[in-house]
Amino acid sequence: MAGDVNEDAVIEAAKHELNQCGRLMRTAGKRMSELKSPVFDAQPKSPSYSNHVEERMAKRLDAENELRDILLAISLCDNRSKSILFKLYVDPDEPNDIEVMTECGLSESPYYKYKKRALYRFAEGFRFGLLFEEAENEETFNRQSGDYQQA
Repeated sequence: MAGDVNEDAVIEAAKHELNQCGRLMRTAGKRMSELKSPVFDAQPKSPSYSNHVEERMAKRLDAENELRDILLAISLCDNRSKSILFKLYVDPDEPNDIEVMTECGLSESPYYKYKKRALYRFAEGFRFGLLFEEAENEETFNRQSGDYQQA
């Protein structure tokens, strides 16, 4: 992707995106029957200009689209990366690093190396490298606003 992008910022952005999986799965998994139709009553009240059914449907579709993009980016990774990312971020049992490390048969140092590589590869595949652009834009903003600090 980009040459000067801060790899740690890209990895943090990937973690942030992947941490949304649980919420997105719950939102996208709601059945259409859970979307309530408007209830009419004869009591006078001020008119409402919002349509809550449409809002719920839009939230569900947005969640489905974002979840689809996340799962696609995971599927584009190599098998080890796919396994780590799926277990950590998609598995509904929400295992922690130690459990995933044990399940993958890795010791601590190689596991964290593979996890970092998996997050970077996810970032490469997610929405055509959007996380790289965001990390680059954030770094540029921080430099321009004086918040940029050399490591």
